[in-house]
Parts: sequence; structure tokens; C-alpha cells
Amino acid sequence: MTHVVSPLSTPTSFLRTVFIPTTSWRALVGLALCLSVLATAVLAVGTAAAQSDGETEIARQRFLEGVRHYDQHDYDKARLAFLQAYLLKPHPAVLLNLAQSQLRAGRYAEAAENFAKYIRENPTAEAMSHAKAAFEEARDKVGEISVEVNQTGAIINVDGSDVGKSPLPYAVYMMPGRHTVRATKGGLSADESLEAIAGQRMYVTIALPEGSRMAPVAGAAAATAAAPTLSEPNPLPAPPPEPDKQQSKGFFSWLGRTPLAIGTVTVAGMGLATSAVLAGFANNQYESANDARNQIMTALQQYVDARNLVSSAVPCGPEGIANNPESFDAGVSPENVKKVSGQFGNACARFNERSESGDQLKTLSLISLGVGAFAAVGTVVWYFTDIGGSPSETTEAKKGSSRRQARLTPLLSPGLQGLQLDVTF
Repeated sequence: MTHVVSPLSTPTSFLRTVFIPTTSWRALVGLALCLSVLATAVLAVGTAAAQSDGETEIARQRFLEGVRHYDQHDYDKARLAFLQAYLLKPHPAVLLNLAQSQLRAGRYAEAAENFAKYIRENPTAEAMSHAKAAFEEARDKVGEISVEVNQTGAIINVDGSDVGKSPLPYAVYMMPGRHTVRATKGGLSADESLEAIAGQRMYVTIALPEGSRMAPVAGAAAATAAAPTLSEPNPLPAPPPEPDKQQSKGFFSWLGRTPLAIGTVTVAGMGLATSAVLAGFANNQYESANDARNQIMTALQQYVDARNLVSSAVPCGPEGIANNPESFDAGVSPENVKKVSGQFGNACARFNERSESGDQLKTLSLISLGVGAFAAVGTVVWYFTDIGGSPSETTEAKKGSSRRQARLTPLLSPGLQGLQLDVTF
């Protein structure tokens, strides 16, 4: 098997951040309080970029694990690793490796489906001849089923797993044996059983019941309208229900009558706005630090190519070039050693300054976010609690209507920490 290395193999940056002088902190915080709307968008972009970098790194690691397992002929573990990588970062190279691992692991139906997907989505790929040959190998070991349903938009399910909606544009591949195909739409369902045979193609047509379920109701209504009612007087119209006093108390009306709540709303807005702006600046610093990292790595490669530095040289850190004379080739003069060491030392120092500044901004952003979120949630809980216990309601109204209540519950689990707000109307 030829492993096609995808962009997932690009190392993630280990240098992140940008430096802002200490004297600008007060001005920065003042600016943060005035840019709430624009900063929210920047926060979203920064967070999404960080999440994307993390997902790419995890996907790259899973891809490399899959290659290692495949080379060791442990095809089932390779299949699982490639599947995890593809779910995180769908890429043609990962899909092709996944299909090849499924084929070698004896999961021919899954392999045929993924080979077919690769061929459809990458018609000009260099590995197309290999993919087609492997697809035919898997196809000969499974049944190929084309499913048709008499209604569009019906969910098609095979042996308990959804495979798409009608009209289903592609064939379904099944291991030889007995299978059940079901179509469901609008509460109606129908199914067909079939025997899949290796190397054969079958056509299955599923007919969902036609007609509207409203017809009996309409007929009953017509019969009622036609029945004579001369002996019964026309009933008086029911009096309109009294307006619920709770409903008339909207949030802004309540806010106008609760001055202290205006303060909590203001704190929430300022906290969230400040967090967004600080996160935006932190993201810019991380990008600047990433650029610095690229410059350092480019310079390192140039010196290695020129045989001034050994290939194992580390640019920064305790074992960095500035602190480790053994990073240089034996033929480099002392003057050049001193010069290059100083260049890398200054570059690494600038990077560290930017990293620390970015981390400080990120910490302040998280603190502001926590303050703003706490104030916002507290205001909402206060509103629903206050409205639910309004003394203006009569005893009869309380009995006839549900009471609004709010409850704040902490959530602590290995994958989630936070607060859960439950509101009852």
C-alpha cells in the first residue's frame, strides 16, 4: 500500500503569541469596554482557530498511528485509527487509507462504500487506478443493492442504521446474508427483507402508504355540520380568559422596575465585551508568534543546509543554539558561532516575550468571560425567580397557571464543567 501523506502531517506550531508593552494595559482595557459588538466576532474566530489547530494535531497523530498499524499488518487497529482521523479532518488520503485497511480487515461492505466515495469525490486523483482495483476486489465480496422508495425524503435504514434519504443516489453495499431495508416518513414505514449475494446487484422497491391522515377527521366534521340541531339552542360564546398577570411582566418591564438588575446587566455586558476584545488581541499575538516561529525554523533550515549547524540543532530552549556550542559544525569559526548564537538568542527571546504577553491576555479574557457569564446567568435566574413569586397574583391564579421557576445546577464531569440553567414556565 502506498501511504499518501496529507496536510495533516504538517507540524503544528510550537511558538504562539505577540508582545504588548506594559504601559498600554490601561488603554487596552478602556478600548475593550467600547468595542463589545466587534469583539464578539473576533472571539468566535479566535476560538474556532484554536479548536481547528487542536483537531488537526489529533487527526495527524491518529493518521500516523494508522500507518504504523498497517505496516505491522494490524489492519483492524489501523482501520480504527484512520476512521478517527477522518472524522476529525476528512481528507481524501485518509479516506483511501481507511478503505484499504477495511478491505484487509475483511470488512468488505465498509471498504466498498469508502472506495466508491473516494472515486466519486476525487475523479482526477493520482491513486485512482489503485482505488478502482481495490474497489472491484471489495465489490466482488459483497452484495450491491439499489433502493427505490415511492416517496422522496424518506429515511432509508439498513439493519438498524440510517444510510440516507430517498432518492438514494448511490448503491448500498451489504455483506452476504439476510438483511432488512426500511423506509420511514411522517410516521409511516415499510420494509423489505432480502438475501444479499456476493458479486450480485439487486434492486429493492419500497412502497410507503399513500393518502392523507386528515381525511377521517374532515369526514367527521362534515357529518357533524350536516346533523340537525334545531332542538338545541346555540351556546353562548365563552368569555375571553383573563390575561395572565405574569405574561404582562416582560423582561424589560421588570428591568425598569429593578434598578439593581440594570447594574448586573451592565456588568454582564462589560465583562463579555472585555473578554471578546482581549481574546481578539490574544489571537493576534498568537498569530504574530507563529510568524516568528516560522522565521526561526526557516533560518535554522538555511544554516543546516549551509553546513553551519548540525541537523539535530534545537533553535530555542535550554538546549537551544544560543546555549549549546555543539549545535555548530566543527568548521564554523568562533566569530560566526558568536554571531549566529546571538541571532537565535534574540529571536527566541522575542518569541518568549510574545508568548507570555499572549498568555496574559488570554488569562484576562477568561476572567472577564467568567465575570460576564456569571452576571448574565445571575440576572436571568433573578428575573424568573422574581416573576414566579410575584405577590400581585391571586391565590386562584396561582392554582390555575403554572409558576415560572429557575434553577441553577453545577455540572461536573470529566468532559464538561459549568452551570446548567433550568427554567420552568
